[in-house]
Amino acid sequence: MNRRALIEKSVPILLDDPATAELIVVIDGARDGTLELLELWAQREERLRPIWQENAGEGAARERGVEASRRDVVVLLDDDVIPAHDLITQHARHHAVDDVDVVLGYMPTNVPTQRRRGQVPTILYASDYEATCRGYDAHPETIWAHFWSGNFSIRRERALAIGLGGKIRLGYHEDLYFGLRCHEAGLKVEFDRLALGHHQHSRSLRKFSREVQRSGDARAVLVKWFPRFTREIDPLSGQSAMRRRILTMSSGSLIRGITTPTLMATSWCAGVLHIWFLETNAARIMRQIELLHAFRRRTRRLDEPRTSQGTIIR
Repeated sequence: MNRRALIEKSVPILLDDPATAELIVVIDGARDGTLELLELWAQREERLRPIWQENAGEGAARERGVEASRRDVVVLLDDDVIPAHDLITQHARHHAVDDVDVVLGYMPTNVPTQRRRGQVPTILYASDYEATCRGYDAHPETIWAHFWSGNFSIRRERALAIGLGGKIRLGYHEDLYFGLRCHEAGLKVEFDRLALGHHQHSRSLRKFSREVQRSGDARAVLVKWFPRFTREIDPLSGQSAMRRRILTMSSGSLIRGITTPTLMATSWCAGVLHIWFLETNAARIMRQIELLHAFRRRTRRLDEPRTSQGTIIR
């Protein structure tokens, strides 16, 4: 995703870790000079192996890298996660002594120390992630149903057997899709905060809104594939009855056409005025509405009966 500057930071750290036996970087369609940089680097460092592919998505890139690996255990790291100096060592420690298939590392989001306007998507993302990690600590059995895949290791044969790409390309929540398949396969997972990487998250409010819509769309598909996990995936799960009614009404097509632009404008103006509480809460409510709207819209489409030719029966 054209993140050459981040890769330039990560590669030396990973190569300096004594547990790194090989470093495969899959360039998924980026045309910012990343491939050329890594090819020059690989001439001096035989452990570094850059691989180019036309843009095929996150799951396909991971699959390509795992297939190319010559090691029994692979660590998969997103390009916007800057590893700690011993990240690979910490992953390897588990696989050497524990009866575990997957180790999920910790990747706290870098939140600016001095808040500025427009940083609310990162603040909300960081809050959600930390809440998820507290869930990992308190209830390890729920990790697969809330899987974040930017920093994890897995035994190579397990990864290839399950498939990192999967049967469907969601456009979002491919990590959760992978986690649910791992759960079905009976894989064992551990969460370790010492396997540390720092997530470099940055989104505009408008891009954040589009991501939320993709999240709702993907959640609807996952509920159809994994109905037993509806409680974990459905956006209304865990909400009070009153809040469910309010969100359901607000996410309707007509009302949403008013509420979403109003909330986005409110969040933007509050950011300009440094009214951080209002900026955050307006964005949070907007996210809930957009998430539920996309989820309900895709659910309705999935529920529409179709003929064998694929046309909708009216």
